[in-house]
Amino acid sequence: MRRLTLILLTIALVFLLWMLNKVGWANLGQSISQVGYYWPFLLVPYGLVNWLGALAWRHLLLTRKARPSLGTLFFLRLAGESLNQLTPTASLGGEPFKAARLKIRGVPWEEATASVVIQKGIWVLSLVVYIFLGLAMTPLLLSGASSHLGSLSLAAVILACACVFFVILQAASPCSSGIRLLEKYRLCPRGLKAKEKEFATLDAFMAGFYREHPGETVLVFALLFLSWLLHAVEVYIIFRLLGHPISPGLALCLDSLSMLVGSLGFMIPAAAGIQEGGNILLSLGFSLGATLGAAFSIMRRLREAFWLSLGLIVAAREK
Repeated sequence: MRRLTLILLTIALVFLLWMLNKVGWANLGQSISQVGYYWPFLLVPYGLVNWLGALAWRHLLLTRKARPSLGTLFFLRLAGESLNQLTPTASLGGEPFKAARLKIRGVPWEEATASVVIQKGIWVLSLVVYIFLGLAMTPLLLSGASSHLGSLSLAAVILACACVFFVILQAASPCSSGIRLLEKYRLCPRGLKAKEKEFATLDAFMAGFYREHPGETVLVFALLFLSWLLHAVEVYIIFRLLGHPISPGLALCLDSLSMLVGSLGFMIPAAAGIQEGGNILLSLGFSLGATLGAAFSIMRRLREAFWLSLGLIVAAREK
């Protein structure tokens, strides 16, 4: 799996360099230079995104006495998301880190683990709704777009099905079922078997959360969906700083479809190459031009570099 990831990453980076060379380095430099001293504004939307994510996570922790502060959750989430983005683990490498940090701070193991699993499911569900919103709005902003959205719509449906399956699986005792399956084929390690009761408790916690706490479920979904809308605000700011303002609706469509394309590269760390290629193609589709699409990708990568670096510093200090 690691070799496959490295091969895909290499191919994607070569493709990225080829695209940027086609666009022209001089054209890119000229577009990015227009941002000037206003670049710190690019950091604000994602800071709010992570804050909303931390707030949503806090509502999933039901043991109030052991629940960390919002500031602590903000930095733990930032560190976990950095590990998700930069490790070849299909955007899941930071989830065990988050659960382990909560357990160290006194949150029960099953509650800490369930909180990151449940949030991941609702996070993807809110992303799917955000993507479908963008798909629905695109034909209204771009005449004739409907005929070109077939493959993207199919990808969105597949993502939605995977998301629904993941959420349903949480209520189907996945840990206990997995242990029984391994036992059936005599592949279950003794250490895993010894913790069967603990995993059964985790299954019960996940299965009961949606049924017993519908209010928190809806609130967490609303907070995470709002965080996706802030991504569209980031796109709006980037294009405005690049000297080519776009409408808020176009920013939402461009970002939601970009998220859909980027999700196809979940096996590649930070979706390198996939995200840039998608942004350039989408910019061409929305008549913004390849240069603006490439400049937009670079500006977003610079924002990512700042927050990912901060997250890695937090992760290093935690360990």
